[in-house]
Amino acid sequence: MLAWKCSTNSACGDDHVRVWGEAMQYISLPRAHLRDQSGFHGHVSSIVSPLGIEFSRVEASAQTLSGPCFSKIPCLWLAFPVEGQFGIGAGGGHGHLRAGEIMYGPTGCDSTLDLSDRFVMLYIRVPQTMLHPRLLSLRVLPHGTLIASTGVNRVFSGLLRAVAENLDGISEADIRPVEIAVAEFIIASLAENAARGCFDLADAGHFHRICQAIERRLGEGDLSLQKIAHQQQLSSRYIQKLFEAAGLSLGSYLRRRRLEHCHADLANTALAKLSVSDIAFRWGFNDAAHFSRSFRAEYGTTPREFRRLHRDRLSRAH
Repeated sequence: MLAWKCSTNSACGDDHVRVWGEAMQYISLPRAHLRDQSGFHGHVSSIVSPLGIEFSRVEASAQTLSGPCFSKIPCLWLAFPVEGQFGIGAGGGHGHLRAGEIMYGPTGCDSTLDLSDRFVMLYIRVPQTMLHPRLLSLRVLPHGTLIASTGVNRVFSGLLRAVAENLDGISEADIRPVEIAVAEFIIASLAENAARGCFDLADAGHFHRICQAIERRLGEGDLSLQKIAHQQQLSSRYIQKLFEAAGLSLGSYLRRRRLEHCHADLANTALAKLSVSDIAFRWGFNDAAHFSRSFRAEYGTTPREFRRLHRDRLSRAH
């Protein structure tokens, strides 16, 4: 897990403006227009989870963040208000984020946050690779707001507030369940928010439910299209069409999700007593040699080598 901090308190003279601009660029927030440059202060704490989700707690004086959130890879960003007033749109003219609401959008699209006073915000970037294909394509997803009145969003906003308040004390072992939960909440919240994309609303709901059902049964090595169709009371052909629309087959989706879980477990020190084979079988791989070949094709190294290198890196860090 990577960790990074920046504070304008360490800058000399007027250099705090440049330092803050570089900090915003580092975490891929838009350019900051400061209300009071001479009295400005700001602090950022940021961590990157093993699966690549970036969590940044931003605390600063009044400013406006306007423009696109740039990123080298396609990401979904979330902005969650912890303290302060958050105006949406140029000058806050298009409304405000209320307590518990979450603003979201794809990187590369223009958006504005007008922060009229001191504020605290949790800013998150999630790589599309963690969401595709269960989430509709970020290329056609507009930015919007997850309201706090629905059940799933209330729970999600509670999780984000807890992350913001405890970010500096989160260890690599702690962040593992958090990153998985965040990805799942994003998918559930956007499905409930009727996000538009390559499916219509009915298809999006079905697709989300199918993927949730698959997640619960990934450990079953004999999981098949027929079993999923029977459980969901849908036709096999309809399920195939949903996955084809997402650019995948069901088989390739199962393989990817199983590998992602195995990759996370191999990096989890709490599971060090489990052998590589134990982890493979835990997530539905029936053949250790096949699992090793699939893992290497996906991540460029064998499972054993990945686990060894990860342990060495942690040892050096301590």
